[in-house]
Amino acid sequence: MRLRDDCRALSALVLLLAAACGGAVSSSSNAPVPVPASTSTTARPLPPVPAVDGPLAVRVTYPGPNQEITSRDSNFIFGSVGSGRASLTINGAPARVYPNGAFIAYVVNPQSSGRYELVALRGSDSARLMLPVRFRTVRVVSKFELMPAKPENQPTSRADTIAALNARVDSLRTLVTRNDPIGLVQLGQSSALGDTDRTIVGRPIAGGTYKWFFLPGTVVPVVERVGNSARVRLDRDLDVWVDTADAQPVAAGTVAPARVVSNMRTRGGANGVDVIIPVGARPPYLVEEADRAIVLTLYGTRANTDIVNYGTGDSLVRVIEWSQERVDRARITVRLRAAPYGYLVAWENNALVLRLRGRPAIDERRPLAGLRLVVDPGHPPIGATGPTGLREAQATLLVGLRLRELLQERGATVVMTRTEDVPVELGLRPIIARRANAHAFVSVHYNAYGDGTNPFLASGTGTYFFRAHSQPLAREVQRSLVAQIGLVDLGINYDNLAVTRPTWYPAILTEGAFMMLPDQEAAMRTPEFQDRYARGIADGLESYFRALPAR
Repeated sequence: MRLRDDCRALSALVLLLAAACGGAVSSSSNAPVPVPASTSTTARPLPPVPAVDGPLAVRVTYPGPNQEITSRDSNFIFGSVGSGRASLTINGAPARVYPNGAFIAYVVNPQSSGRYELVALRGSDSARLMLPVRFRTVRVVSKFELMPAKPENQPTSRADTIAALNARVDSLRTLVTRNDPIGLVQLGQSSALGDTDRTIVGRPIAGGTYKWFFLPGTVVPVVERVGNSARVRLDRDLDVWVDTADAQPVAAGTVAPARVVSNMRTRGGANGVDVIIPVGARPPYLVEEADRAIVLTLYGTRANTDIVNYGTGDSLVRVIEWSQERVDRARITVRLRAAPYGYLVAWENNALVLRLRGRPAIDERRPLAGLRLVVDPGHPPIGATGPTGLREAQATLLVGLRLRELLQERGATVVMTRTEDVPVELGLRPIIARRANAHAFVSVHYNAYGDGTNPFLASGTGTYFFRAHSQPLAREVQRSLVAQIGLVDLGINYDNLAVTRPTWYPAILTEGAFMMLPDQEAAMRTPEFQDRYARGIADGLESYFRALPAR
């Protein structure tokens, strides 16, 4: 389950469907519901749901008691009644009970009563549960009325200012400027190493998505502070937002750095090629990938490069070009002999270093032989929970351990982010991969949706990536997963996820199935389904690396 925003309700009807696919609860999301890329599946069915006939007891996994429901009109509810022979009604409407006693329903929100009433029957036996919930409301602070009227003086649209001076009519040009900076700040701690895994995040709006990743110690003007966000100026034409905690005050009298790119050079290394860009002080920057190029935009920087020295051992870089895009914005384009495989940005000796990663040698007969692959069983902490209580962290670990076996059989060295059901910090997982010098990273998950989503309308298997050079891996793994698992193809998705942001290796996150659906949760408990999920990832990795030399 990825962390994402709530989706809006898709229907106001009571839909108590007996579907084979569905969604699980997300902790946050405004992400759109994935649209199936294809409705075709393989002929392989899910393993059958086992029959359970235990004591009759109504247990609701979601929502919890007094939980706030954020959807407007309808929502899902799921759990177990303990017996597959029982019948169930929710607020008077029948809900399907699966052979193992699990259930799921999509029902109208009980706005008036504020509770779900669940009644399970099995012969003369019965069980009842009253589940109170809360709903988000908009509080009206006050009301006021305004009389309709036209302003006394109507401004002339798109006109210069008109003024009367000594009874003579004249015009004045009016220049509207942005807020001036109120000082300088340093982004993060300057003591951090130049190639640290810690970066400072820049956002296009306060609290928005991640777009820029700055080196700690970068000094920029600050324009304003609003709550937990600070607006900083990268150059004359661009302001972005950072967390206030990352905008550290500088010593009194600090002067804004003058950044000028001088002569550049390339330097061969064990993992590829470094492009050395002397610039004097850490610049705010943006890296963008092209087909066979990497484009580096340096803000608050002028370019004055006369010479570019190419090392004789450089087999990656074809040519380096530079341009002055704006008065204080430089652009450096590194054209490559093949599509980018991985890179990172570091700071060494007053120079920005763009480290380009070389591709591993691939044996076409055994494409994974000799590679270092990182397997990340998603969660804990957090994660989804199925109707009968299976936690996502438990389910993904079983798949991850089976995937390790398959990859080792194919000659790979496998690094696991965890091998037990214990929490591993989210930010530590990509650091483990980078320090292992991974050739690829796969985070294994089961999917989840937020309040209001009809779980029966868009379920299946999906794969996620963030960096452009990770998209081919996502595509190959998705193709293999759909073939092995047999659920609906939800396609591949660009998504700004913590474990897919790193640049040094291709990184993807897989969502094999949906935990909230009883038949899929039951399948997750079986070695057969665990093997199919793991084998889909392994086959996709093999296909990706087999084709890598030709890309």
